[in-house]
Amino acid sequence: MDEHKYACPHCGQHMEYTDDYSGMRMTCPKCRQPIVFPGVATRRLPSSLRLAGAVAKPPAGFQFSLAGMVRFLREFKHWKIVGVCLIPFVLVAGALVAASLAGRHEPAPAPAAAGVAVDPDALGRLTNLTRADQLVQERLAAVNRATAACQTAEKNEAALRSQRRGAAGPAADQAVKRAHQALANARKDFDTAFAQYQKLGGTIDYQRQLP
Repeated sequence: MDEHKYACPHCGQHMEYTDDYSGMRMTCPKCRQPIVFPGVATRRLPSSLRLAGAVAKPPAGFQFSLAGMVRFLREFKHWKIVGVCLIPFVLVAGALVAASLAGRHEPAPAPAAAGVAVDPDALGRLTNLTRADQLVQERLAAVNRATAACQTAEKNEAALRSQRRGAAGPAADQAVKRAHQALANARKDFDTAFAQYQKLGGTIDYQRQLP
């Protein structure tokens, strides 16, 4: 049985084949590209094909996952904001279509879209919601800073007590009181801003991010 050697022109994979495979078109087992074995003198021999070396499995590339996309769309929290943002574009597209139809046909009253209510204040509410979201994040940052200041004041007071083996002194006590009052004010401002954010339709639970 005559055997011939052949290397894939795409990936270089070495293969051995018999006369019956000459001129045959097939797919390279390594890179999956089409190849054609060179022709040789035809003889009636049992056909045989084997690879000269082990074929490494092609590395898995990026695969689109429908389940992952569905899960992402289901967990997306801002569909309401996206819908409000799309309303102006829908209105503009409708106006362009109406103008195009009016130029081709005689003017006629445009029928109102059945079951669709257009809110003229949608853009204003979206702007207010964006500002409320920014304010909540600022108030949250202020609470974090006030919390860190309280911890620092309490550590300083504890250090003075340890050094003096008794009272830390009026200055240290006043610093702790001021830090706690600042933290209370920051929490109050956050609660007010967060309540307004929720009233405007905000859905992110910023309270879970409080220290």
